[in-house]
Amino acid sequence: MSEGHQTPDNNGPDQGPPGSAMPSTEAESSKKPSAMLKTAFDDGALKVMEDEFQTVLNELVGGDRSLDKFRNEYEKLHKALLKSHDSEKRLMQKCRELNAELVTNSAKVQSAMKLSEEDKNAIASLRKEIEKAWKMVDAAHEKEQRAKETIQSLRIEINNLSKLVEQGAGINVGQEQDVNDLMKVRDELTQERDKLLNDITQLRRDLDDNSFKQNDLEKQIHEANEQILALQEKITQAKTENMKEAKKR
Repeated sequence: MSEGHQTPDNNGPDQGPPGSAMPSTEAESSKKPSAMLKTAFDDGALKVMEDEFQTVLNELVGGDRSLDKFRNEYEKLHKALLKSHDSEKRLMQKCRELNAELVTNSAKVQSAMKLSEEDKNAIASLRKEIEKAWKMVDAAHEKEQRAKETIQSLRIEINNLSKLVEQGAGINVGQEQDVNDLMKVRDELTQERDKLLNDITQLRRDLDDNSFKQNDLEKQIHEANEQILALQEKITQAKTENMKEAKKR
């Protein structure tokens, strides 16, 4: 029995995505240059420019037709400036949303990594328990084997004495006491053997239960690693999109 059992594989479950680097944490995300989240000029500065534009435009309005072309170009420039400002505000909002998503996904990755590490520790503990249980099973088997051999030896001796009685040789008081003692020892060993069998059965149940728990934890680690991969991919995509949006400015 002890030769046939196999202890759980020590290679363990997946150790996480190979070569994958940890994504930026929330603290790292907060280190991004503040210029990425600011427009070229704020709404207050835009209001000042609007007032200046109206002042200049009022000066250009009049009977001098030679200024019409200049006035039209000035109006076009002003409209282009307003359009650029609106586009820049939308880009900044998109950048803020992407940065928020980066922080959220980074936190999720950290949480998944922590759960994965806790599960690995639990599996290591279960493996130790399983190894210990197998040693107990082996020891119980050895005791059971010795008990069987002793019982068999006692049975042979009792049978020999019984044959002497049947052949009329008779037994004295001392021999009768020996027979009774042998039968008592045999009964005690039989009880011990039965107890060992019950212990082995319970140990096997415990081993099955621990093996089930280990398989479940390994499954959870695999799922956590898959989740980490997915989150890291999201973070990479968000960073790429963030860089593209910043370049458009």
